[in-house]
Amino acid sequence: MRLIGTYRQIQSKQWLALLFFWTFVAAFISTQLHFNGIKNGVDSNWFSVFRDQLPIWYFWALFTPFLLYLVNRYPLRMESFWRAVVAYVLFGLAFLLVTTNLTLIYMFIMHGYIDLGTTNYAEYSPYFFSRLANDALIYTFTLAVIITVHSYGLRKQQELDMALMQLKNDRLNNQLTQAQLQALKLQLNPHFLFNTLHTISSLTLIGDRKTSANVTTRLGDFLRRTLDYEEQQLVTLSKELEFFDLYLDIESIRFKDRLTIEKEIDSELLTTRVPNLILQPLVENAVKHGIARNKGPGTISLKIRRRGNLLEAKIYNDGPLLDDDITEGIGLRNIQQRLEKLYSSNFEFSLENDDSGNGVNSNLSIPIH
Repeated sequence: MRLIGTYRQIQSKQWLALLFFWTFVAAFISTQLHFNGIKNGVDSNWFSVFRDQLPIWYFWALFTPFLLYLVNRYPLRMESFWRAVVAYVLFGLAFLLVTTNLTLIYMFIMHGYIDLGTTNYAEYSPYFFSRLANDALIYTFTLAVIITVHSYGLRKQQELDMALMQLKNDRLNNQLTQAQLQALKLQLNPHFLFNTLHTISSLTLIGDRKTSANVTTRLGDFLRRTLDYEEQQLVTLSKELEFFDLYLDIESIRFKDRLTIEKEIDSELLTTRVPNLILQPLVENAVKHGIARNKGPGTISLKIRRRGNLLEAKIYNDGPLLDDDITEGIGLRNIQQRLEKLYSSNFEFSLENDDSGNGVNSNLSIPIH
């Protein structure tokens, strides 16, 4: 049944390829026989020789699927090497016994070398063993070609399977990473929203309804822009600065004249892609732990410049120096985790007191894509 399946699996193009190959062999052998005949003084017609040779080699073409089945059934592998060799030898002996005799019978009928009806073993055996040696070489050569092609195909299939498996794993890992990044990013919205709603509530309680309305409007703009880019993990720096400005617009309304904002941006970096909402928690931290704790006016400055293949961002606030528990906030932990997911270890992120002894710097360095 498996052998029948092997025949059925061979497509018409493959049969044509087999017939073409064995026709080429028949033509090659016929040419040799033709010129050998001329050399020995025998007047032979090449086409007649070729016509006589075709049935012999087409029999080998019909036999080739048997070899394909044999190699598929007993592949030549280290763990089953001798089992395959024994199968090839036993199958070859059985096949050669049949094909050699059939070939000789066909040749005797066509050329009348001997009379099959009256021949004996002594007359027949020289033809048989001579033809057997020839057919054994053909069998060995054909088997070697099929084993080589089969092994090459197996290796390529294994490489393809490994590549597909790697691609599948990469896709799964990428999907997992994207899901984790999305979850981390979505943590920012409730965190920021809670703080802003608290600001609106405080303004309402003290009767500053106009300022409360302005903060509400700015909050709506911020959330709308956030939703527009909700599925994107990376946005251009210019788009990220829009989020940055919207957030500080809200805080400027809250602090009025107490908050001064300074920006120094390398314009060549505006099209660089950066993590979505990466600056917002940094500036929120600067406001919460810096400006909000100042009794007087405060300043927040943002500087973004290029250093080699890195984008460096520094957010400075002139508020109190760092407390030990600042790095435990949700927003800062979130930044660290998002950067690890996006850039592995190819980034820098730190909070440190300014060298002047006044104020705090948030330092961020990421690759430029």
